[in-house]
Amino acid sequence: MTAHLLTTELSTLIQESKRKNPELRTAAEKSLSDLKSLPRTSEAQIAADLRSRSLFVKPFLLACSSRNPKFAGNGINGLQRLVVSNALPKDTLAEVLEAFQECTTLALDIQLKVLQALPSLLQNYASALTGTLLLLAFQVCFLLYSSKTAVVSNTAAAALQQLVSSTFEKAADQNDAISGDSVEALPTGDGNVSIGGALLDAYRLLVDVCLCTDGQRPKYLQSASLAQNFGLELLASILLNNADTTVLRPEQIHILRTRLMPLVIRILSEKASFSTTVRAMRILRIIIGHLLFALVSECEMALSLLNHMLDPDAATPWKRALCLELYRGLHSEPALIRNIYACFDGADEKRNVIRDHLGSLVRLASEKPGIIGQGQQSSIPISIKDDSDEQAALQAGGLVGSIGAFVPAIDSDRIGINNEWSALRVPCIDILDKSEAPPIPATYIHSLTLDCVTTFSEGLARFLLPFTVPTDSRSRRNKTSLREAGDDDSESTPSKKQLSRTQSFGGRKTPVNPLDLKDHASYAKISTSGNMVEHCWPALLAASSTFLNARLDSEPYHALIRSFQKFTQIAGLLGFETPRDAFLTTLGKHAVPALKGVSGFVVNSKTRSSDDGANDDGAAYNSANTSRQSIEIPPVNTRHLLCLRALLNLGIALGPVLRKSWTIVFDTLLQVDFVLSSMGRTRQKQTRGSIGAVAVDSNIEKETREEDLGLEITAAETAASRMFEATSDLENEAFLDFLTCLCTLLRADSSNMDTPGGSLSPHPEARKHRKIRSVSNFTTDEGSMTQYIQFVIDKLSKVIQSNIIRLLQPVTSESGWDLLTKELNTIISTYELRSDVRMQAATTLNDLFVEVAVCDESVAPEEKDIIRARTLDALLSEVETFRKKRPQGTKVAHSCDEEIHRLALECLKSILEHSGDSLTIGWPSLLAIINSVVKASGEADEYNLSMNDPSPKLIRSAFDSIQLICSDFLDCVSMPNLLTLLDTLHAFSSQHQVLNISLTTATFFQNVSDYLLPDGEVIGLDSLALHKPSLDEISTWIRDRKEEVPGEVLWLYLLLCLVSLSSDDRLEVRHSSLRTLFNIFDGCSDQLEAHASLKCFDYVLIKLLQDNREQYKKPLSNDSPQRDRSVLRGWNETAITELGGISGLYSQWLQVEKGGSTLIRGCPELFGQMMLISERHVLDVSTAIFKALAKILSAIGRADNHGNRNIIGLAEIWQLWKQGNPALYEDDSQKQRGDNQEALAAYLRCLHEVIHLIGSQLSFQQAESILDQLWDCVIKSSVTIYSKDLDRMTTVQEIVLESLAMIPTRDADILSILPGFLARLVTLAYEQDVNATAESLTFVALSKAAMSALESCFTRHMRKPQFDSIAAAIQVGEALEVPIKLKYSWKREGKDLSPWKKATLTAAAIFEAAVPIVQEDTKNNQAFWELLVSITASIISADCEACADTSEIPVDRDFDMDAFQRMRNLMIPALGSHLIADITRRAFAESIFNSSLIHEPNIDDLAQPGQELLEGLRTKHIGRVKDLPPSPRSKLSYLLLDELFDLVSVHDGSPERIKLAQAAAPYLILRAGLMLKAYTMDQPLRGRMPQPYSQKKEMLYILRKLIALDSEPKAMPAMPGVTSEYKKHLHRLYPFVIKALKVAWRDEEMTKALQDVLNAVGDDFGI
Repeated sequence: MTAHLLTTELSTLIQESKRKNPELRTAAEKSLSDLKSLPRTSEAQIAADLRSRSLFVKPFLLACSSRNPKFAGNGINGLQRLVVSNALPKDTLAEVLEAFQECTTLALDIQLKVLQALPSLLQNYASALTGTLLLLAFQVCFLLYSSKTAVVSNTAAAALQQLVSSTFEKAADQNDAISGDSVEALPTGDGNVSIGGALLDAYRLLVDVCLCTDGQRPKYLQSASLAQNFGLELLASILLNNADTTVLRPEQIHILRTRLMPLVIRILSEKASFSTTVRAMRILRIIIGHLLFALVSECEMALSLLNHMLDPDAATPWKRALCLELYRGLHSEPALIRNIYACFDGADEKRNVIRDHLGSLVRLASEKPGIIGQGQQSSIPISIKDDSDEQAALQAGGLVGSIGAFVPAIDSDRIGINNEWSALRVPCIDILDKSEAPPIPATYIHSLTLDCVTTFSEGLARFLLPFTVPTDSRSRRNKTSLREAGDDDSESTPSKKQLSRTQSFGGRKTPVNPLDLKDHASYAKISTSGNMVEHCWPALLAASSTFLNARLDSEPYHALIRSFQKFTQIAGLLGFETPRDAFLTTLGKHAVPALKGVSGFVVNSKTRSSDDGANDDGAAYNSANTSRQSIEIPPVNTRHLLCLRALLNLGIALGPVLRKSWTIVFDTLLQVDFVLSSMGRTRQKQTRGSIGAVAVDSNIEKETREEDLGLEITAAETAASRMFEATSDLENEAFLDFLTCLCTLLRADSSNMDTPGGSLSPHPEARKHRKIRSVSNFTTDEGSMTQYIQFVIDKLSKVIQSNIIRLLQPVTSESGWDLLTKELNTIISTYELRSDVRMQAATTLNDLFVEVAVCDESVAPEEKDIIRARTLDALLSEVETFRKKRPQGTKVAHSCDEEIHRLALECLKSILEHSGDSLTIGWPSLLAIINSVVKASGEADEYNLSMNDPSPKLIRSAFDSIQLICSDFLDCVSMPNLLTLLDTLHAFSSQHQVLNISLTTATFFQNVSDYLLPDGEVIGLDSLALHKPSLDEISTWIRDRKEEVPGEVLWLYLLLCLVSLSSDDRLEVRHSSLRTLFNIFDGCSDQLEAHASLKCFDYVLIKLLQDNREQYKKPLSNDSPQRDRSVLRGWNETAITELGGISGLYSQWLQVEKGGSTLIRGCPELFGQMMLISERHVLDVSTAIFKALAKILSAIGRADNHGNRNIIGLAEIWQLWKQGNPALYEDDSQKQRGDNQEALAAYLRCLHEVIHLIGSQLSFQQAESILDQLWDCVIKSSVTIYSKDLDRMTTVQEIVLESLAMIPTRDADILSILPGFLARLVTLAYEQDVNATAESLTFVALSKAAMSALESCFTRHMRKPQFDSIAAAIQVGEALEVPIKLKYSWKREGKDLSPWKKATLTAAAIFEAAVPIVQEDTKNNQAFWELLVSITASIISADCEACADTSEIPVDRDFDMDAFQRMRNLMIPALGSHLIADITRRAFAESIFNSSLIHEPNIDDLAQPGQELLEGLRTKHIGRVKDLPPSPRSKLSYLLLDELFDLVSVHDGSPERIKLAQAAAPYLILRAGLMLKAYTMDQPLRGRMPQPYSQKKEMLYILRKLIALDSEPKAMPAMPGVTSEYKKHLHRLYPFVIKALKVAWRDEEMTKALQDVLNAVGDDFGI
């Protein structure tokens, strides 16, 4: 690429110079030939080859020196390419630079080419550019810089800067000052110094630049000239880049002192232009920053000049702004400010530069108070007449806009320091492209002043704070630095980091005073900084105070507060109390709003607080004319809260060294809290916490909208919390100072608080500084004082939470324990205070007790016990206040006492919850606190308690502790304290205020019992030598006993407590105690020895029943018959519970053979008590009695291994059972509810056990009595609710049948009465009124069940010799016939098998068993057969019209057909016996005849009473035309018709068959005759109508049966004159057949059938 370009340029030169310049052409041709001869391997190789050929550059030099633009252009291009490629031989540099110089006057493009070549020349040949060559290079740059073309001049200026920078860089790199070709001795002010090489070049350059800048002739650069501004810029660049290297050399310093500094001071002091002054200021800033100690006098002069320029009218606004901008830069470097102070203020015979500067700042701050809006407090800037959209948004609370545009220099419509109009886009000192000063905003000077104030304080703090951190390793490990503690206040948004509670105390040692570090390497700097704090604080305070009352934007105000806080912090850490307290006081004043225009006032001390509901009269002026004026409280804004946060953070940072100055912090915090809460009451707008309700006025509308006030409130609360939490890091001495100052607020008198003037003071004893406290119309009255106390209590609570570990110390006077408890107890016991104050103090104190008692820090167990005991003693001391006689007070005061008492009890509960398992030595105090809810009974015994109208609230609170003790911590209670605990449980169970607590407390006795009697421990009750002792007797015995009390005695005392509770007048308490008592016995039954069981039975269980009877009789003994029945019912329920529990225990003890026969011998006493209780005639009691009796008898039966039943008193048992039938109770209240089922069931089940015990010894009289009682139970039992006994028997009915099955049947008399009783049960349902109400019993299910029982009884006993089976069968059959006869007429059937079907089946089964026995008997058993025939007739007959569901008739018909077959098999042929009367057989035949009728016959065809059976067939009457419906049971009728034919037909010719045929033959003739006669009479009337199908079917069936029948020859007599053996029945019917044949001519089938009958008659005649 290089060769190509060079070839092109050379070719161009050859072409252009053919005729004009032969020398140039020849040189160009020669160079081109050399170039072409070079090997072109790489660019680097070509450059190296060219560097060795000095003549190669000749054509380019000739071209430049020709001054021909064409030739010069090609020459410059070639030279530039050689320079860039580093291909230029070094020995030609002088010629090349001369060539460049020749071209500086040529065309613009050539000048630019020269400028482009210079940077590469400097880069590639820097080492060669020294001395003359360097001067030549500068000469080229200066020549081009002087060009009138801007682009050339500017480019030359850049090249010149680069060349200057390169020169000084080489000088900095030179190690030997006299190296180089030339060495020169130069003046330094104190002598001469010899230098050479690059150092000499740099010196010469600096001299000429200074001379040129000052407008003088340069010494080394001939004809060089510089614009003053550019020269100043070059000088600034040289100083800035080489201040720490080359410029520090003495010859350079001498130049600066003699040349530059005078120039700069002259420019600043004279009326130089803005641009020149700016550049001079920049140079001065660099010199002060880097060369202060080298140019001390000059800097002193310059700084003094700057301070002077800050005075009013001493300089133009822009020049004053430049001064302040310079100072702002200086303040941004704390070390530099410290050096300036050390050089001047800290040195003798030097001006106080920094102090004068700060004084100037004070004057500047207050120079024009109007434009910064200075007032009584800070606010936000305002703009009055700006109607732009941006300003409208600002007024509406929008975000502040851009600050880029300049604003007018003075704008009276804009007040305050605001980033919008109080700042410049670019500071003046940085404006280098403007020749005129920009318009300076009116408040710009004040904004810079504020920046200087803030950065000065920030710089001091940044340097000093690290030295204050203690070097103790624990402090470094556990605590953050003080700087971190103090820097967290500057953000407007609260930190989101959660604060954790300090887990140690005293972890932060007293911060180190840096002034004490005299051996530190930086002590000189520390001392200087300390002097700055000590001597500069007044000016800082004055300037800051001015801005604290000005209108500032949010950002500068935060910066001001931040710097103010940090300066206060370092002043305090350095031990300067005066500035510290002054700054703290100032912060405190600005943390609360101040009244406007109020010079003095007093407050009406009689005005009550609005919290008490009274009218608030406000504050009034106390003037000579006693006029009164309302005072308006200015609202609190975020700035007040920001000051408060700063003050609180200072409290954190300076806590170890504040001592009495804590009062300033507390006063301020109190006043802010008071003002805000007062405003909250006025405006009824609340937020969270004590820093709560805030209102906004129109003056701060923008700020309150722009910055979320709620966040600031939260931040202030967080800072306050952090401050109080930080007290855990204080040493004990500092902590006591903190507490003392805080508690001092409690004793502030109203005279001090009324003082309207003054300022905050760190001394708590001189409280005249309470100006802010007096600004509120809520001050100094009772409500205000109350709020002060509440404030202190709230802060004490936070302190306690953060110092729990400290309060565990054994020396309570040093840890603050004594002070805290004393102050809080004083508040609690001051009855004149408001209730909420006292309760707040109680809550705080209780929280202290809880936190200390439950602290889990690494404390030895014995120390923990001491701490908890101390805590419980202190809590008891608090509680005892409420057991003493209180002064007469209002209900509110007494209610407050009660609430405080409750809080103490809740405190005790919390302590127990956490530490109850490890509590060993504090139980007396603990139980005394619990017992404090009751009043002493007046006896000597401290713990003999009785509940005398205690408060339910207190009872609930105390109960919680009792619950914890009995549930979790019983093993920690010693034996001496257990008796007290039992008395307490008894008292709480007996109280009447809270029923649930009484119930629950009663259950705790079981927990105590389990503790007293561990598993496996045998209970003998041998320690107590008292017979049937009472509670008082055992208590006295225990208290008189000096040695340890046996657990079993306390256990018995516990049982008697429960027995006592079982007589309580509340049912629920009685039952709860009984359940607990029985559960205790149930759990320890295996541990009781035999004699102990007897004592428990005698002392406890029997006493339960006795006490119950006594309580039940009280209404009678007290002559109060009108006593509420519910009370009696309650005692009955208690008796029920007692009976159930006693029976269960007794059965259990008998089962494990506790006491053997001895317990059984105690049965009569128990039965006697039951007998007495049963006299109440109460169903529920009766139920319980007989359940208990049954359970006991069952247990006796199971345990009867030694004949014990002989001693239990069977007669008493029988008598108790016989006389206690609940069915006989008439006046029982439960009878009204109509349900005695349970009582009767228990009564009957008890009968089972009685029968089991009596066994075979049961007598006939007892059996009869049992049946009578059973009958009474059945008929007098009540109706079961929501159930009917149609389908299912009642419980009583079921048990009655079970009881019958249990009755022994060995005795014939007993056996003989059982079937009759069952038969009565069968018919019982049919003896009831069918129209009875739905509530009545139906006994249907019982009847069906009794049928089954009858069948079972009969079949089981029928073969026994002592059992009269026939009589029983008759008795049973008569009962079963009743439901069979009422087949469809009885509507109560139920869902299962109908009663008549059940009776049919039962009857069939019984008679199937009985008939063989009857046949074996030779006696006349006519009644049996008559009953059998009657039952059969009932089976085959039915009133179908009475059937509700006709669809059931076919099913029932089939059922009856089967039953008839079973009965027919029993009677045929046995019914033909000669021992049976003929009337019985005729009755059987008649029943078959009647049920065989398919169609209803004409009434005239039947025989009338007194007529023969067939007489009706001979009568005449009119026929019937209407169709006769067939019987619904036609199938059964055909079966019976067949049976009728079968009875008449010939069989074996036995006498039984003959008698049966003779009895049935007349009914057969009548049956056929009725059919034939009806056909003869009715058919003619039908005309052509056919005979009804059913009638025709029946007639054809009978005709065929008649033809087929061979009748018994002896069944009927023959017709006169007719001889026939088997067809006599046809002869009897022959006349009817003939008549029928005459009318049947239209019906061929009927005609043929009738003819067949005639043919059969003819056949029989032999025709």
